[in-house]
Amino acid sequence: MRLLKNLLLFQKPHFFLAYAIAIVLGLLFGGEPATIGWCFLFTAPQMQFFFYDLKDKQQYYYYYNLGLSKRTLWGSTIGICFINLVILSIL
Repeated sequence: MRLLKNLLLFQKPHFFLAYAIAIVLGLLFGGEPATIGWCFLFTAPQMQFFFYDLKDKQQYYYYYNLGLSKRTLWGSTIGICFINLVILSIL
């Protein structure tokens, strides 16, 4: 449960912004739910890269002290993107 809480804490700053951008891009490229899912698949990792790799690299140390490696954090972002893509493709 603690792991999930820490992963959600990591996703919180960029998740909603990435989702808003994905919705706008999805509407521009056709407006289908699957298109929004594909846009989110590309925007969420870019947001993570911007927020944590370019803007503030020291944030990874905070999550490392919570027991999460950089690989785990990137994996959680990619996993959430694929889950979102599958759910929106079914709609």
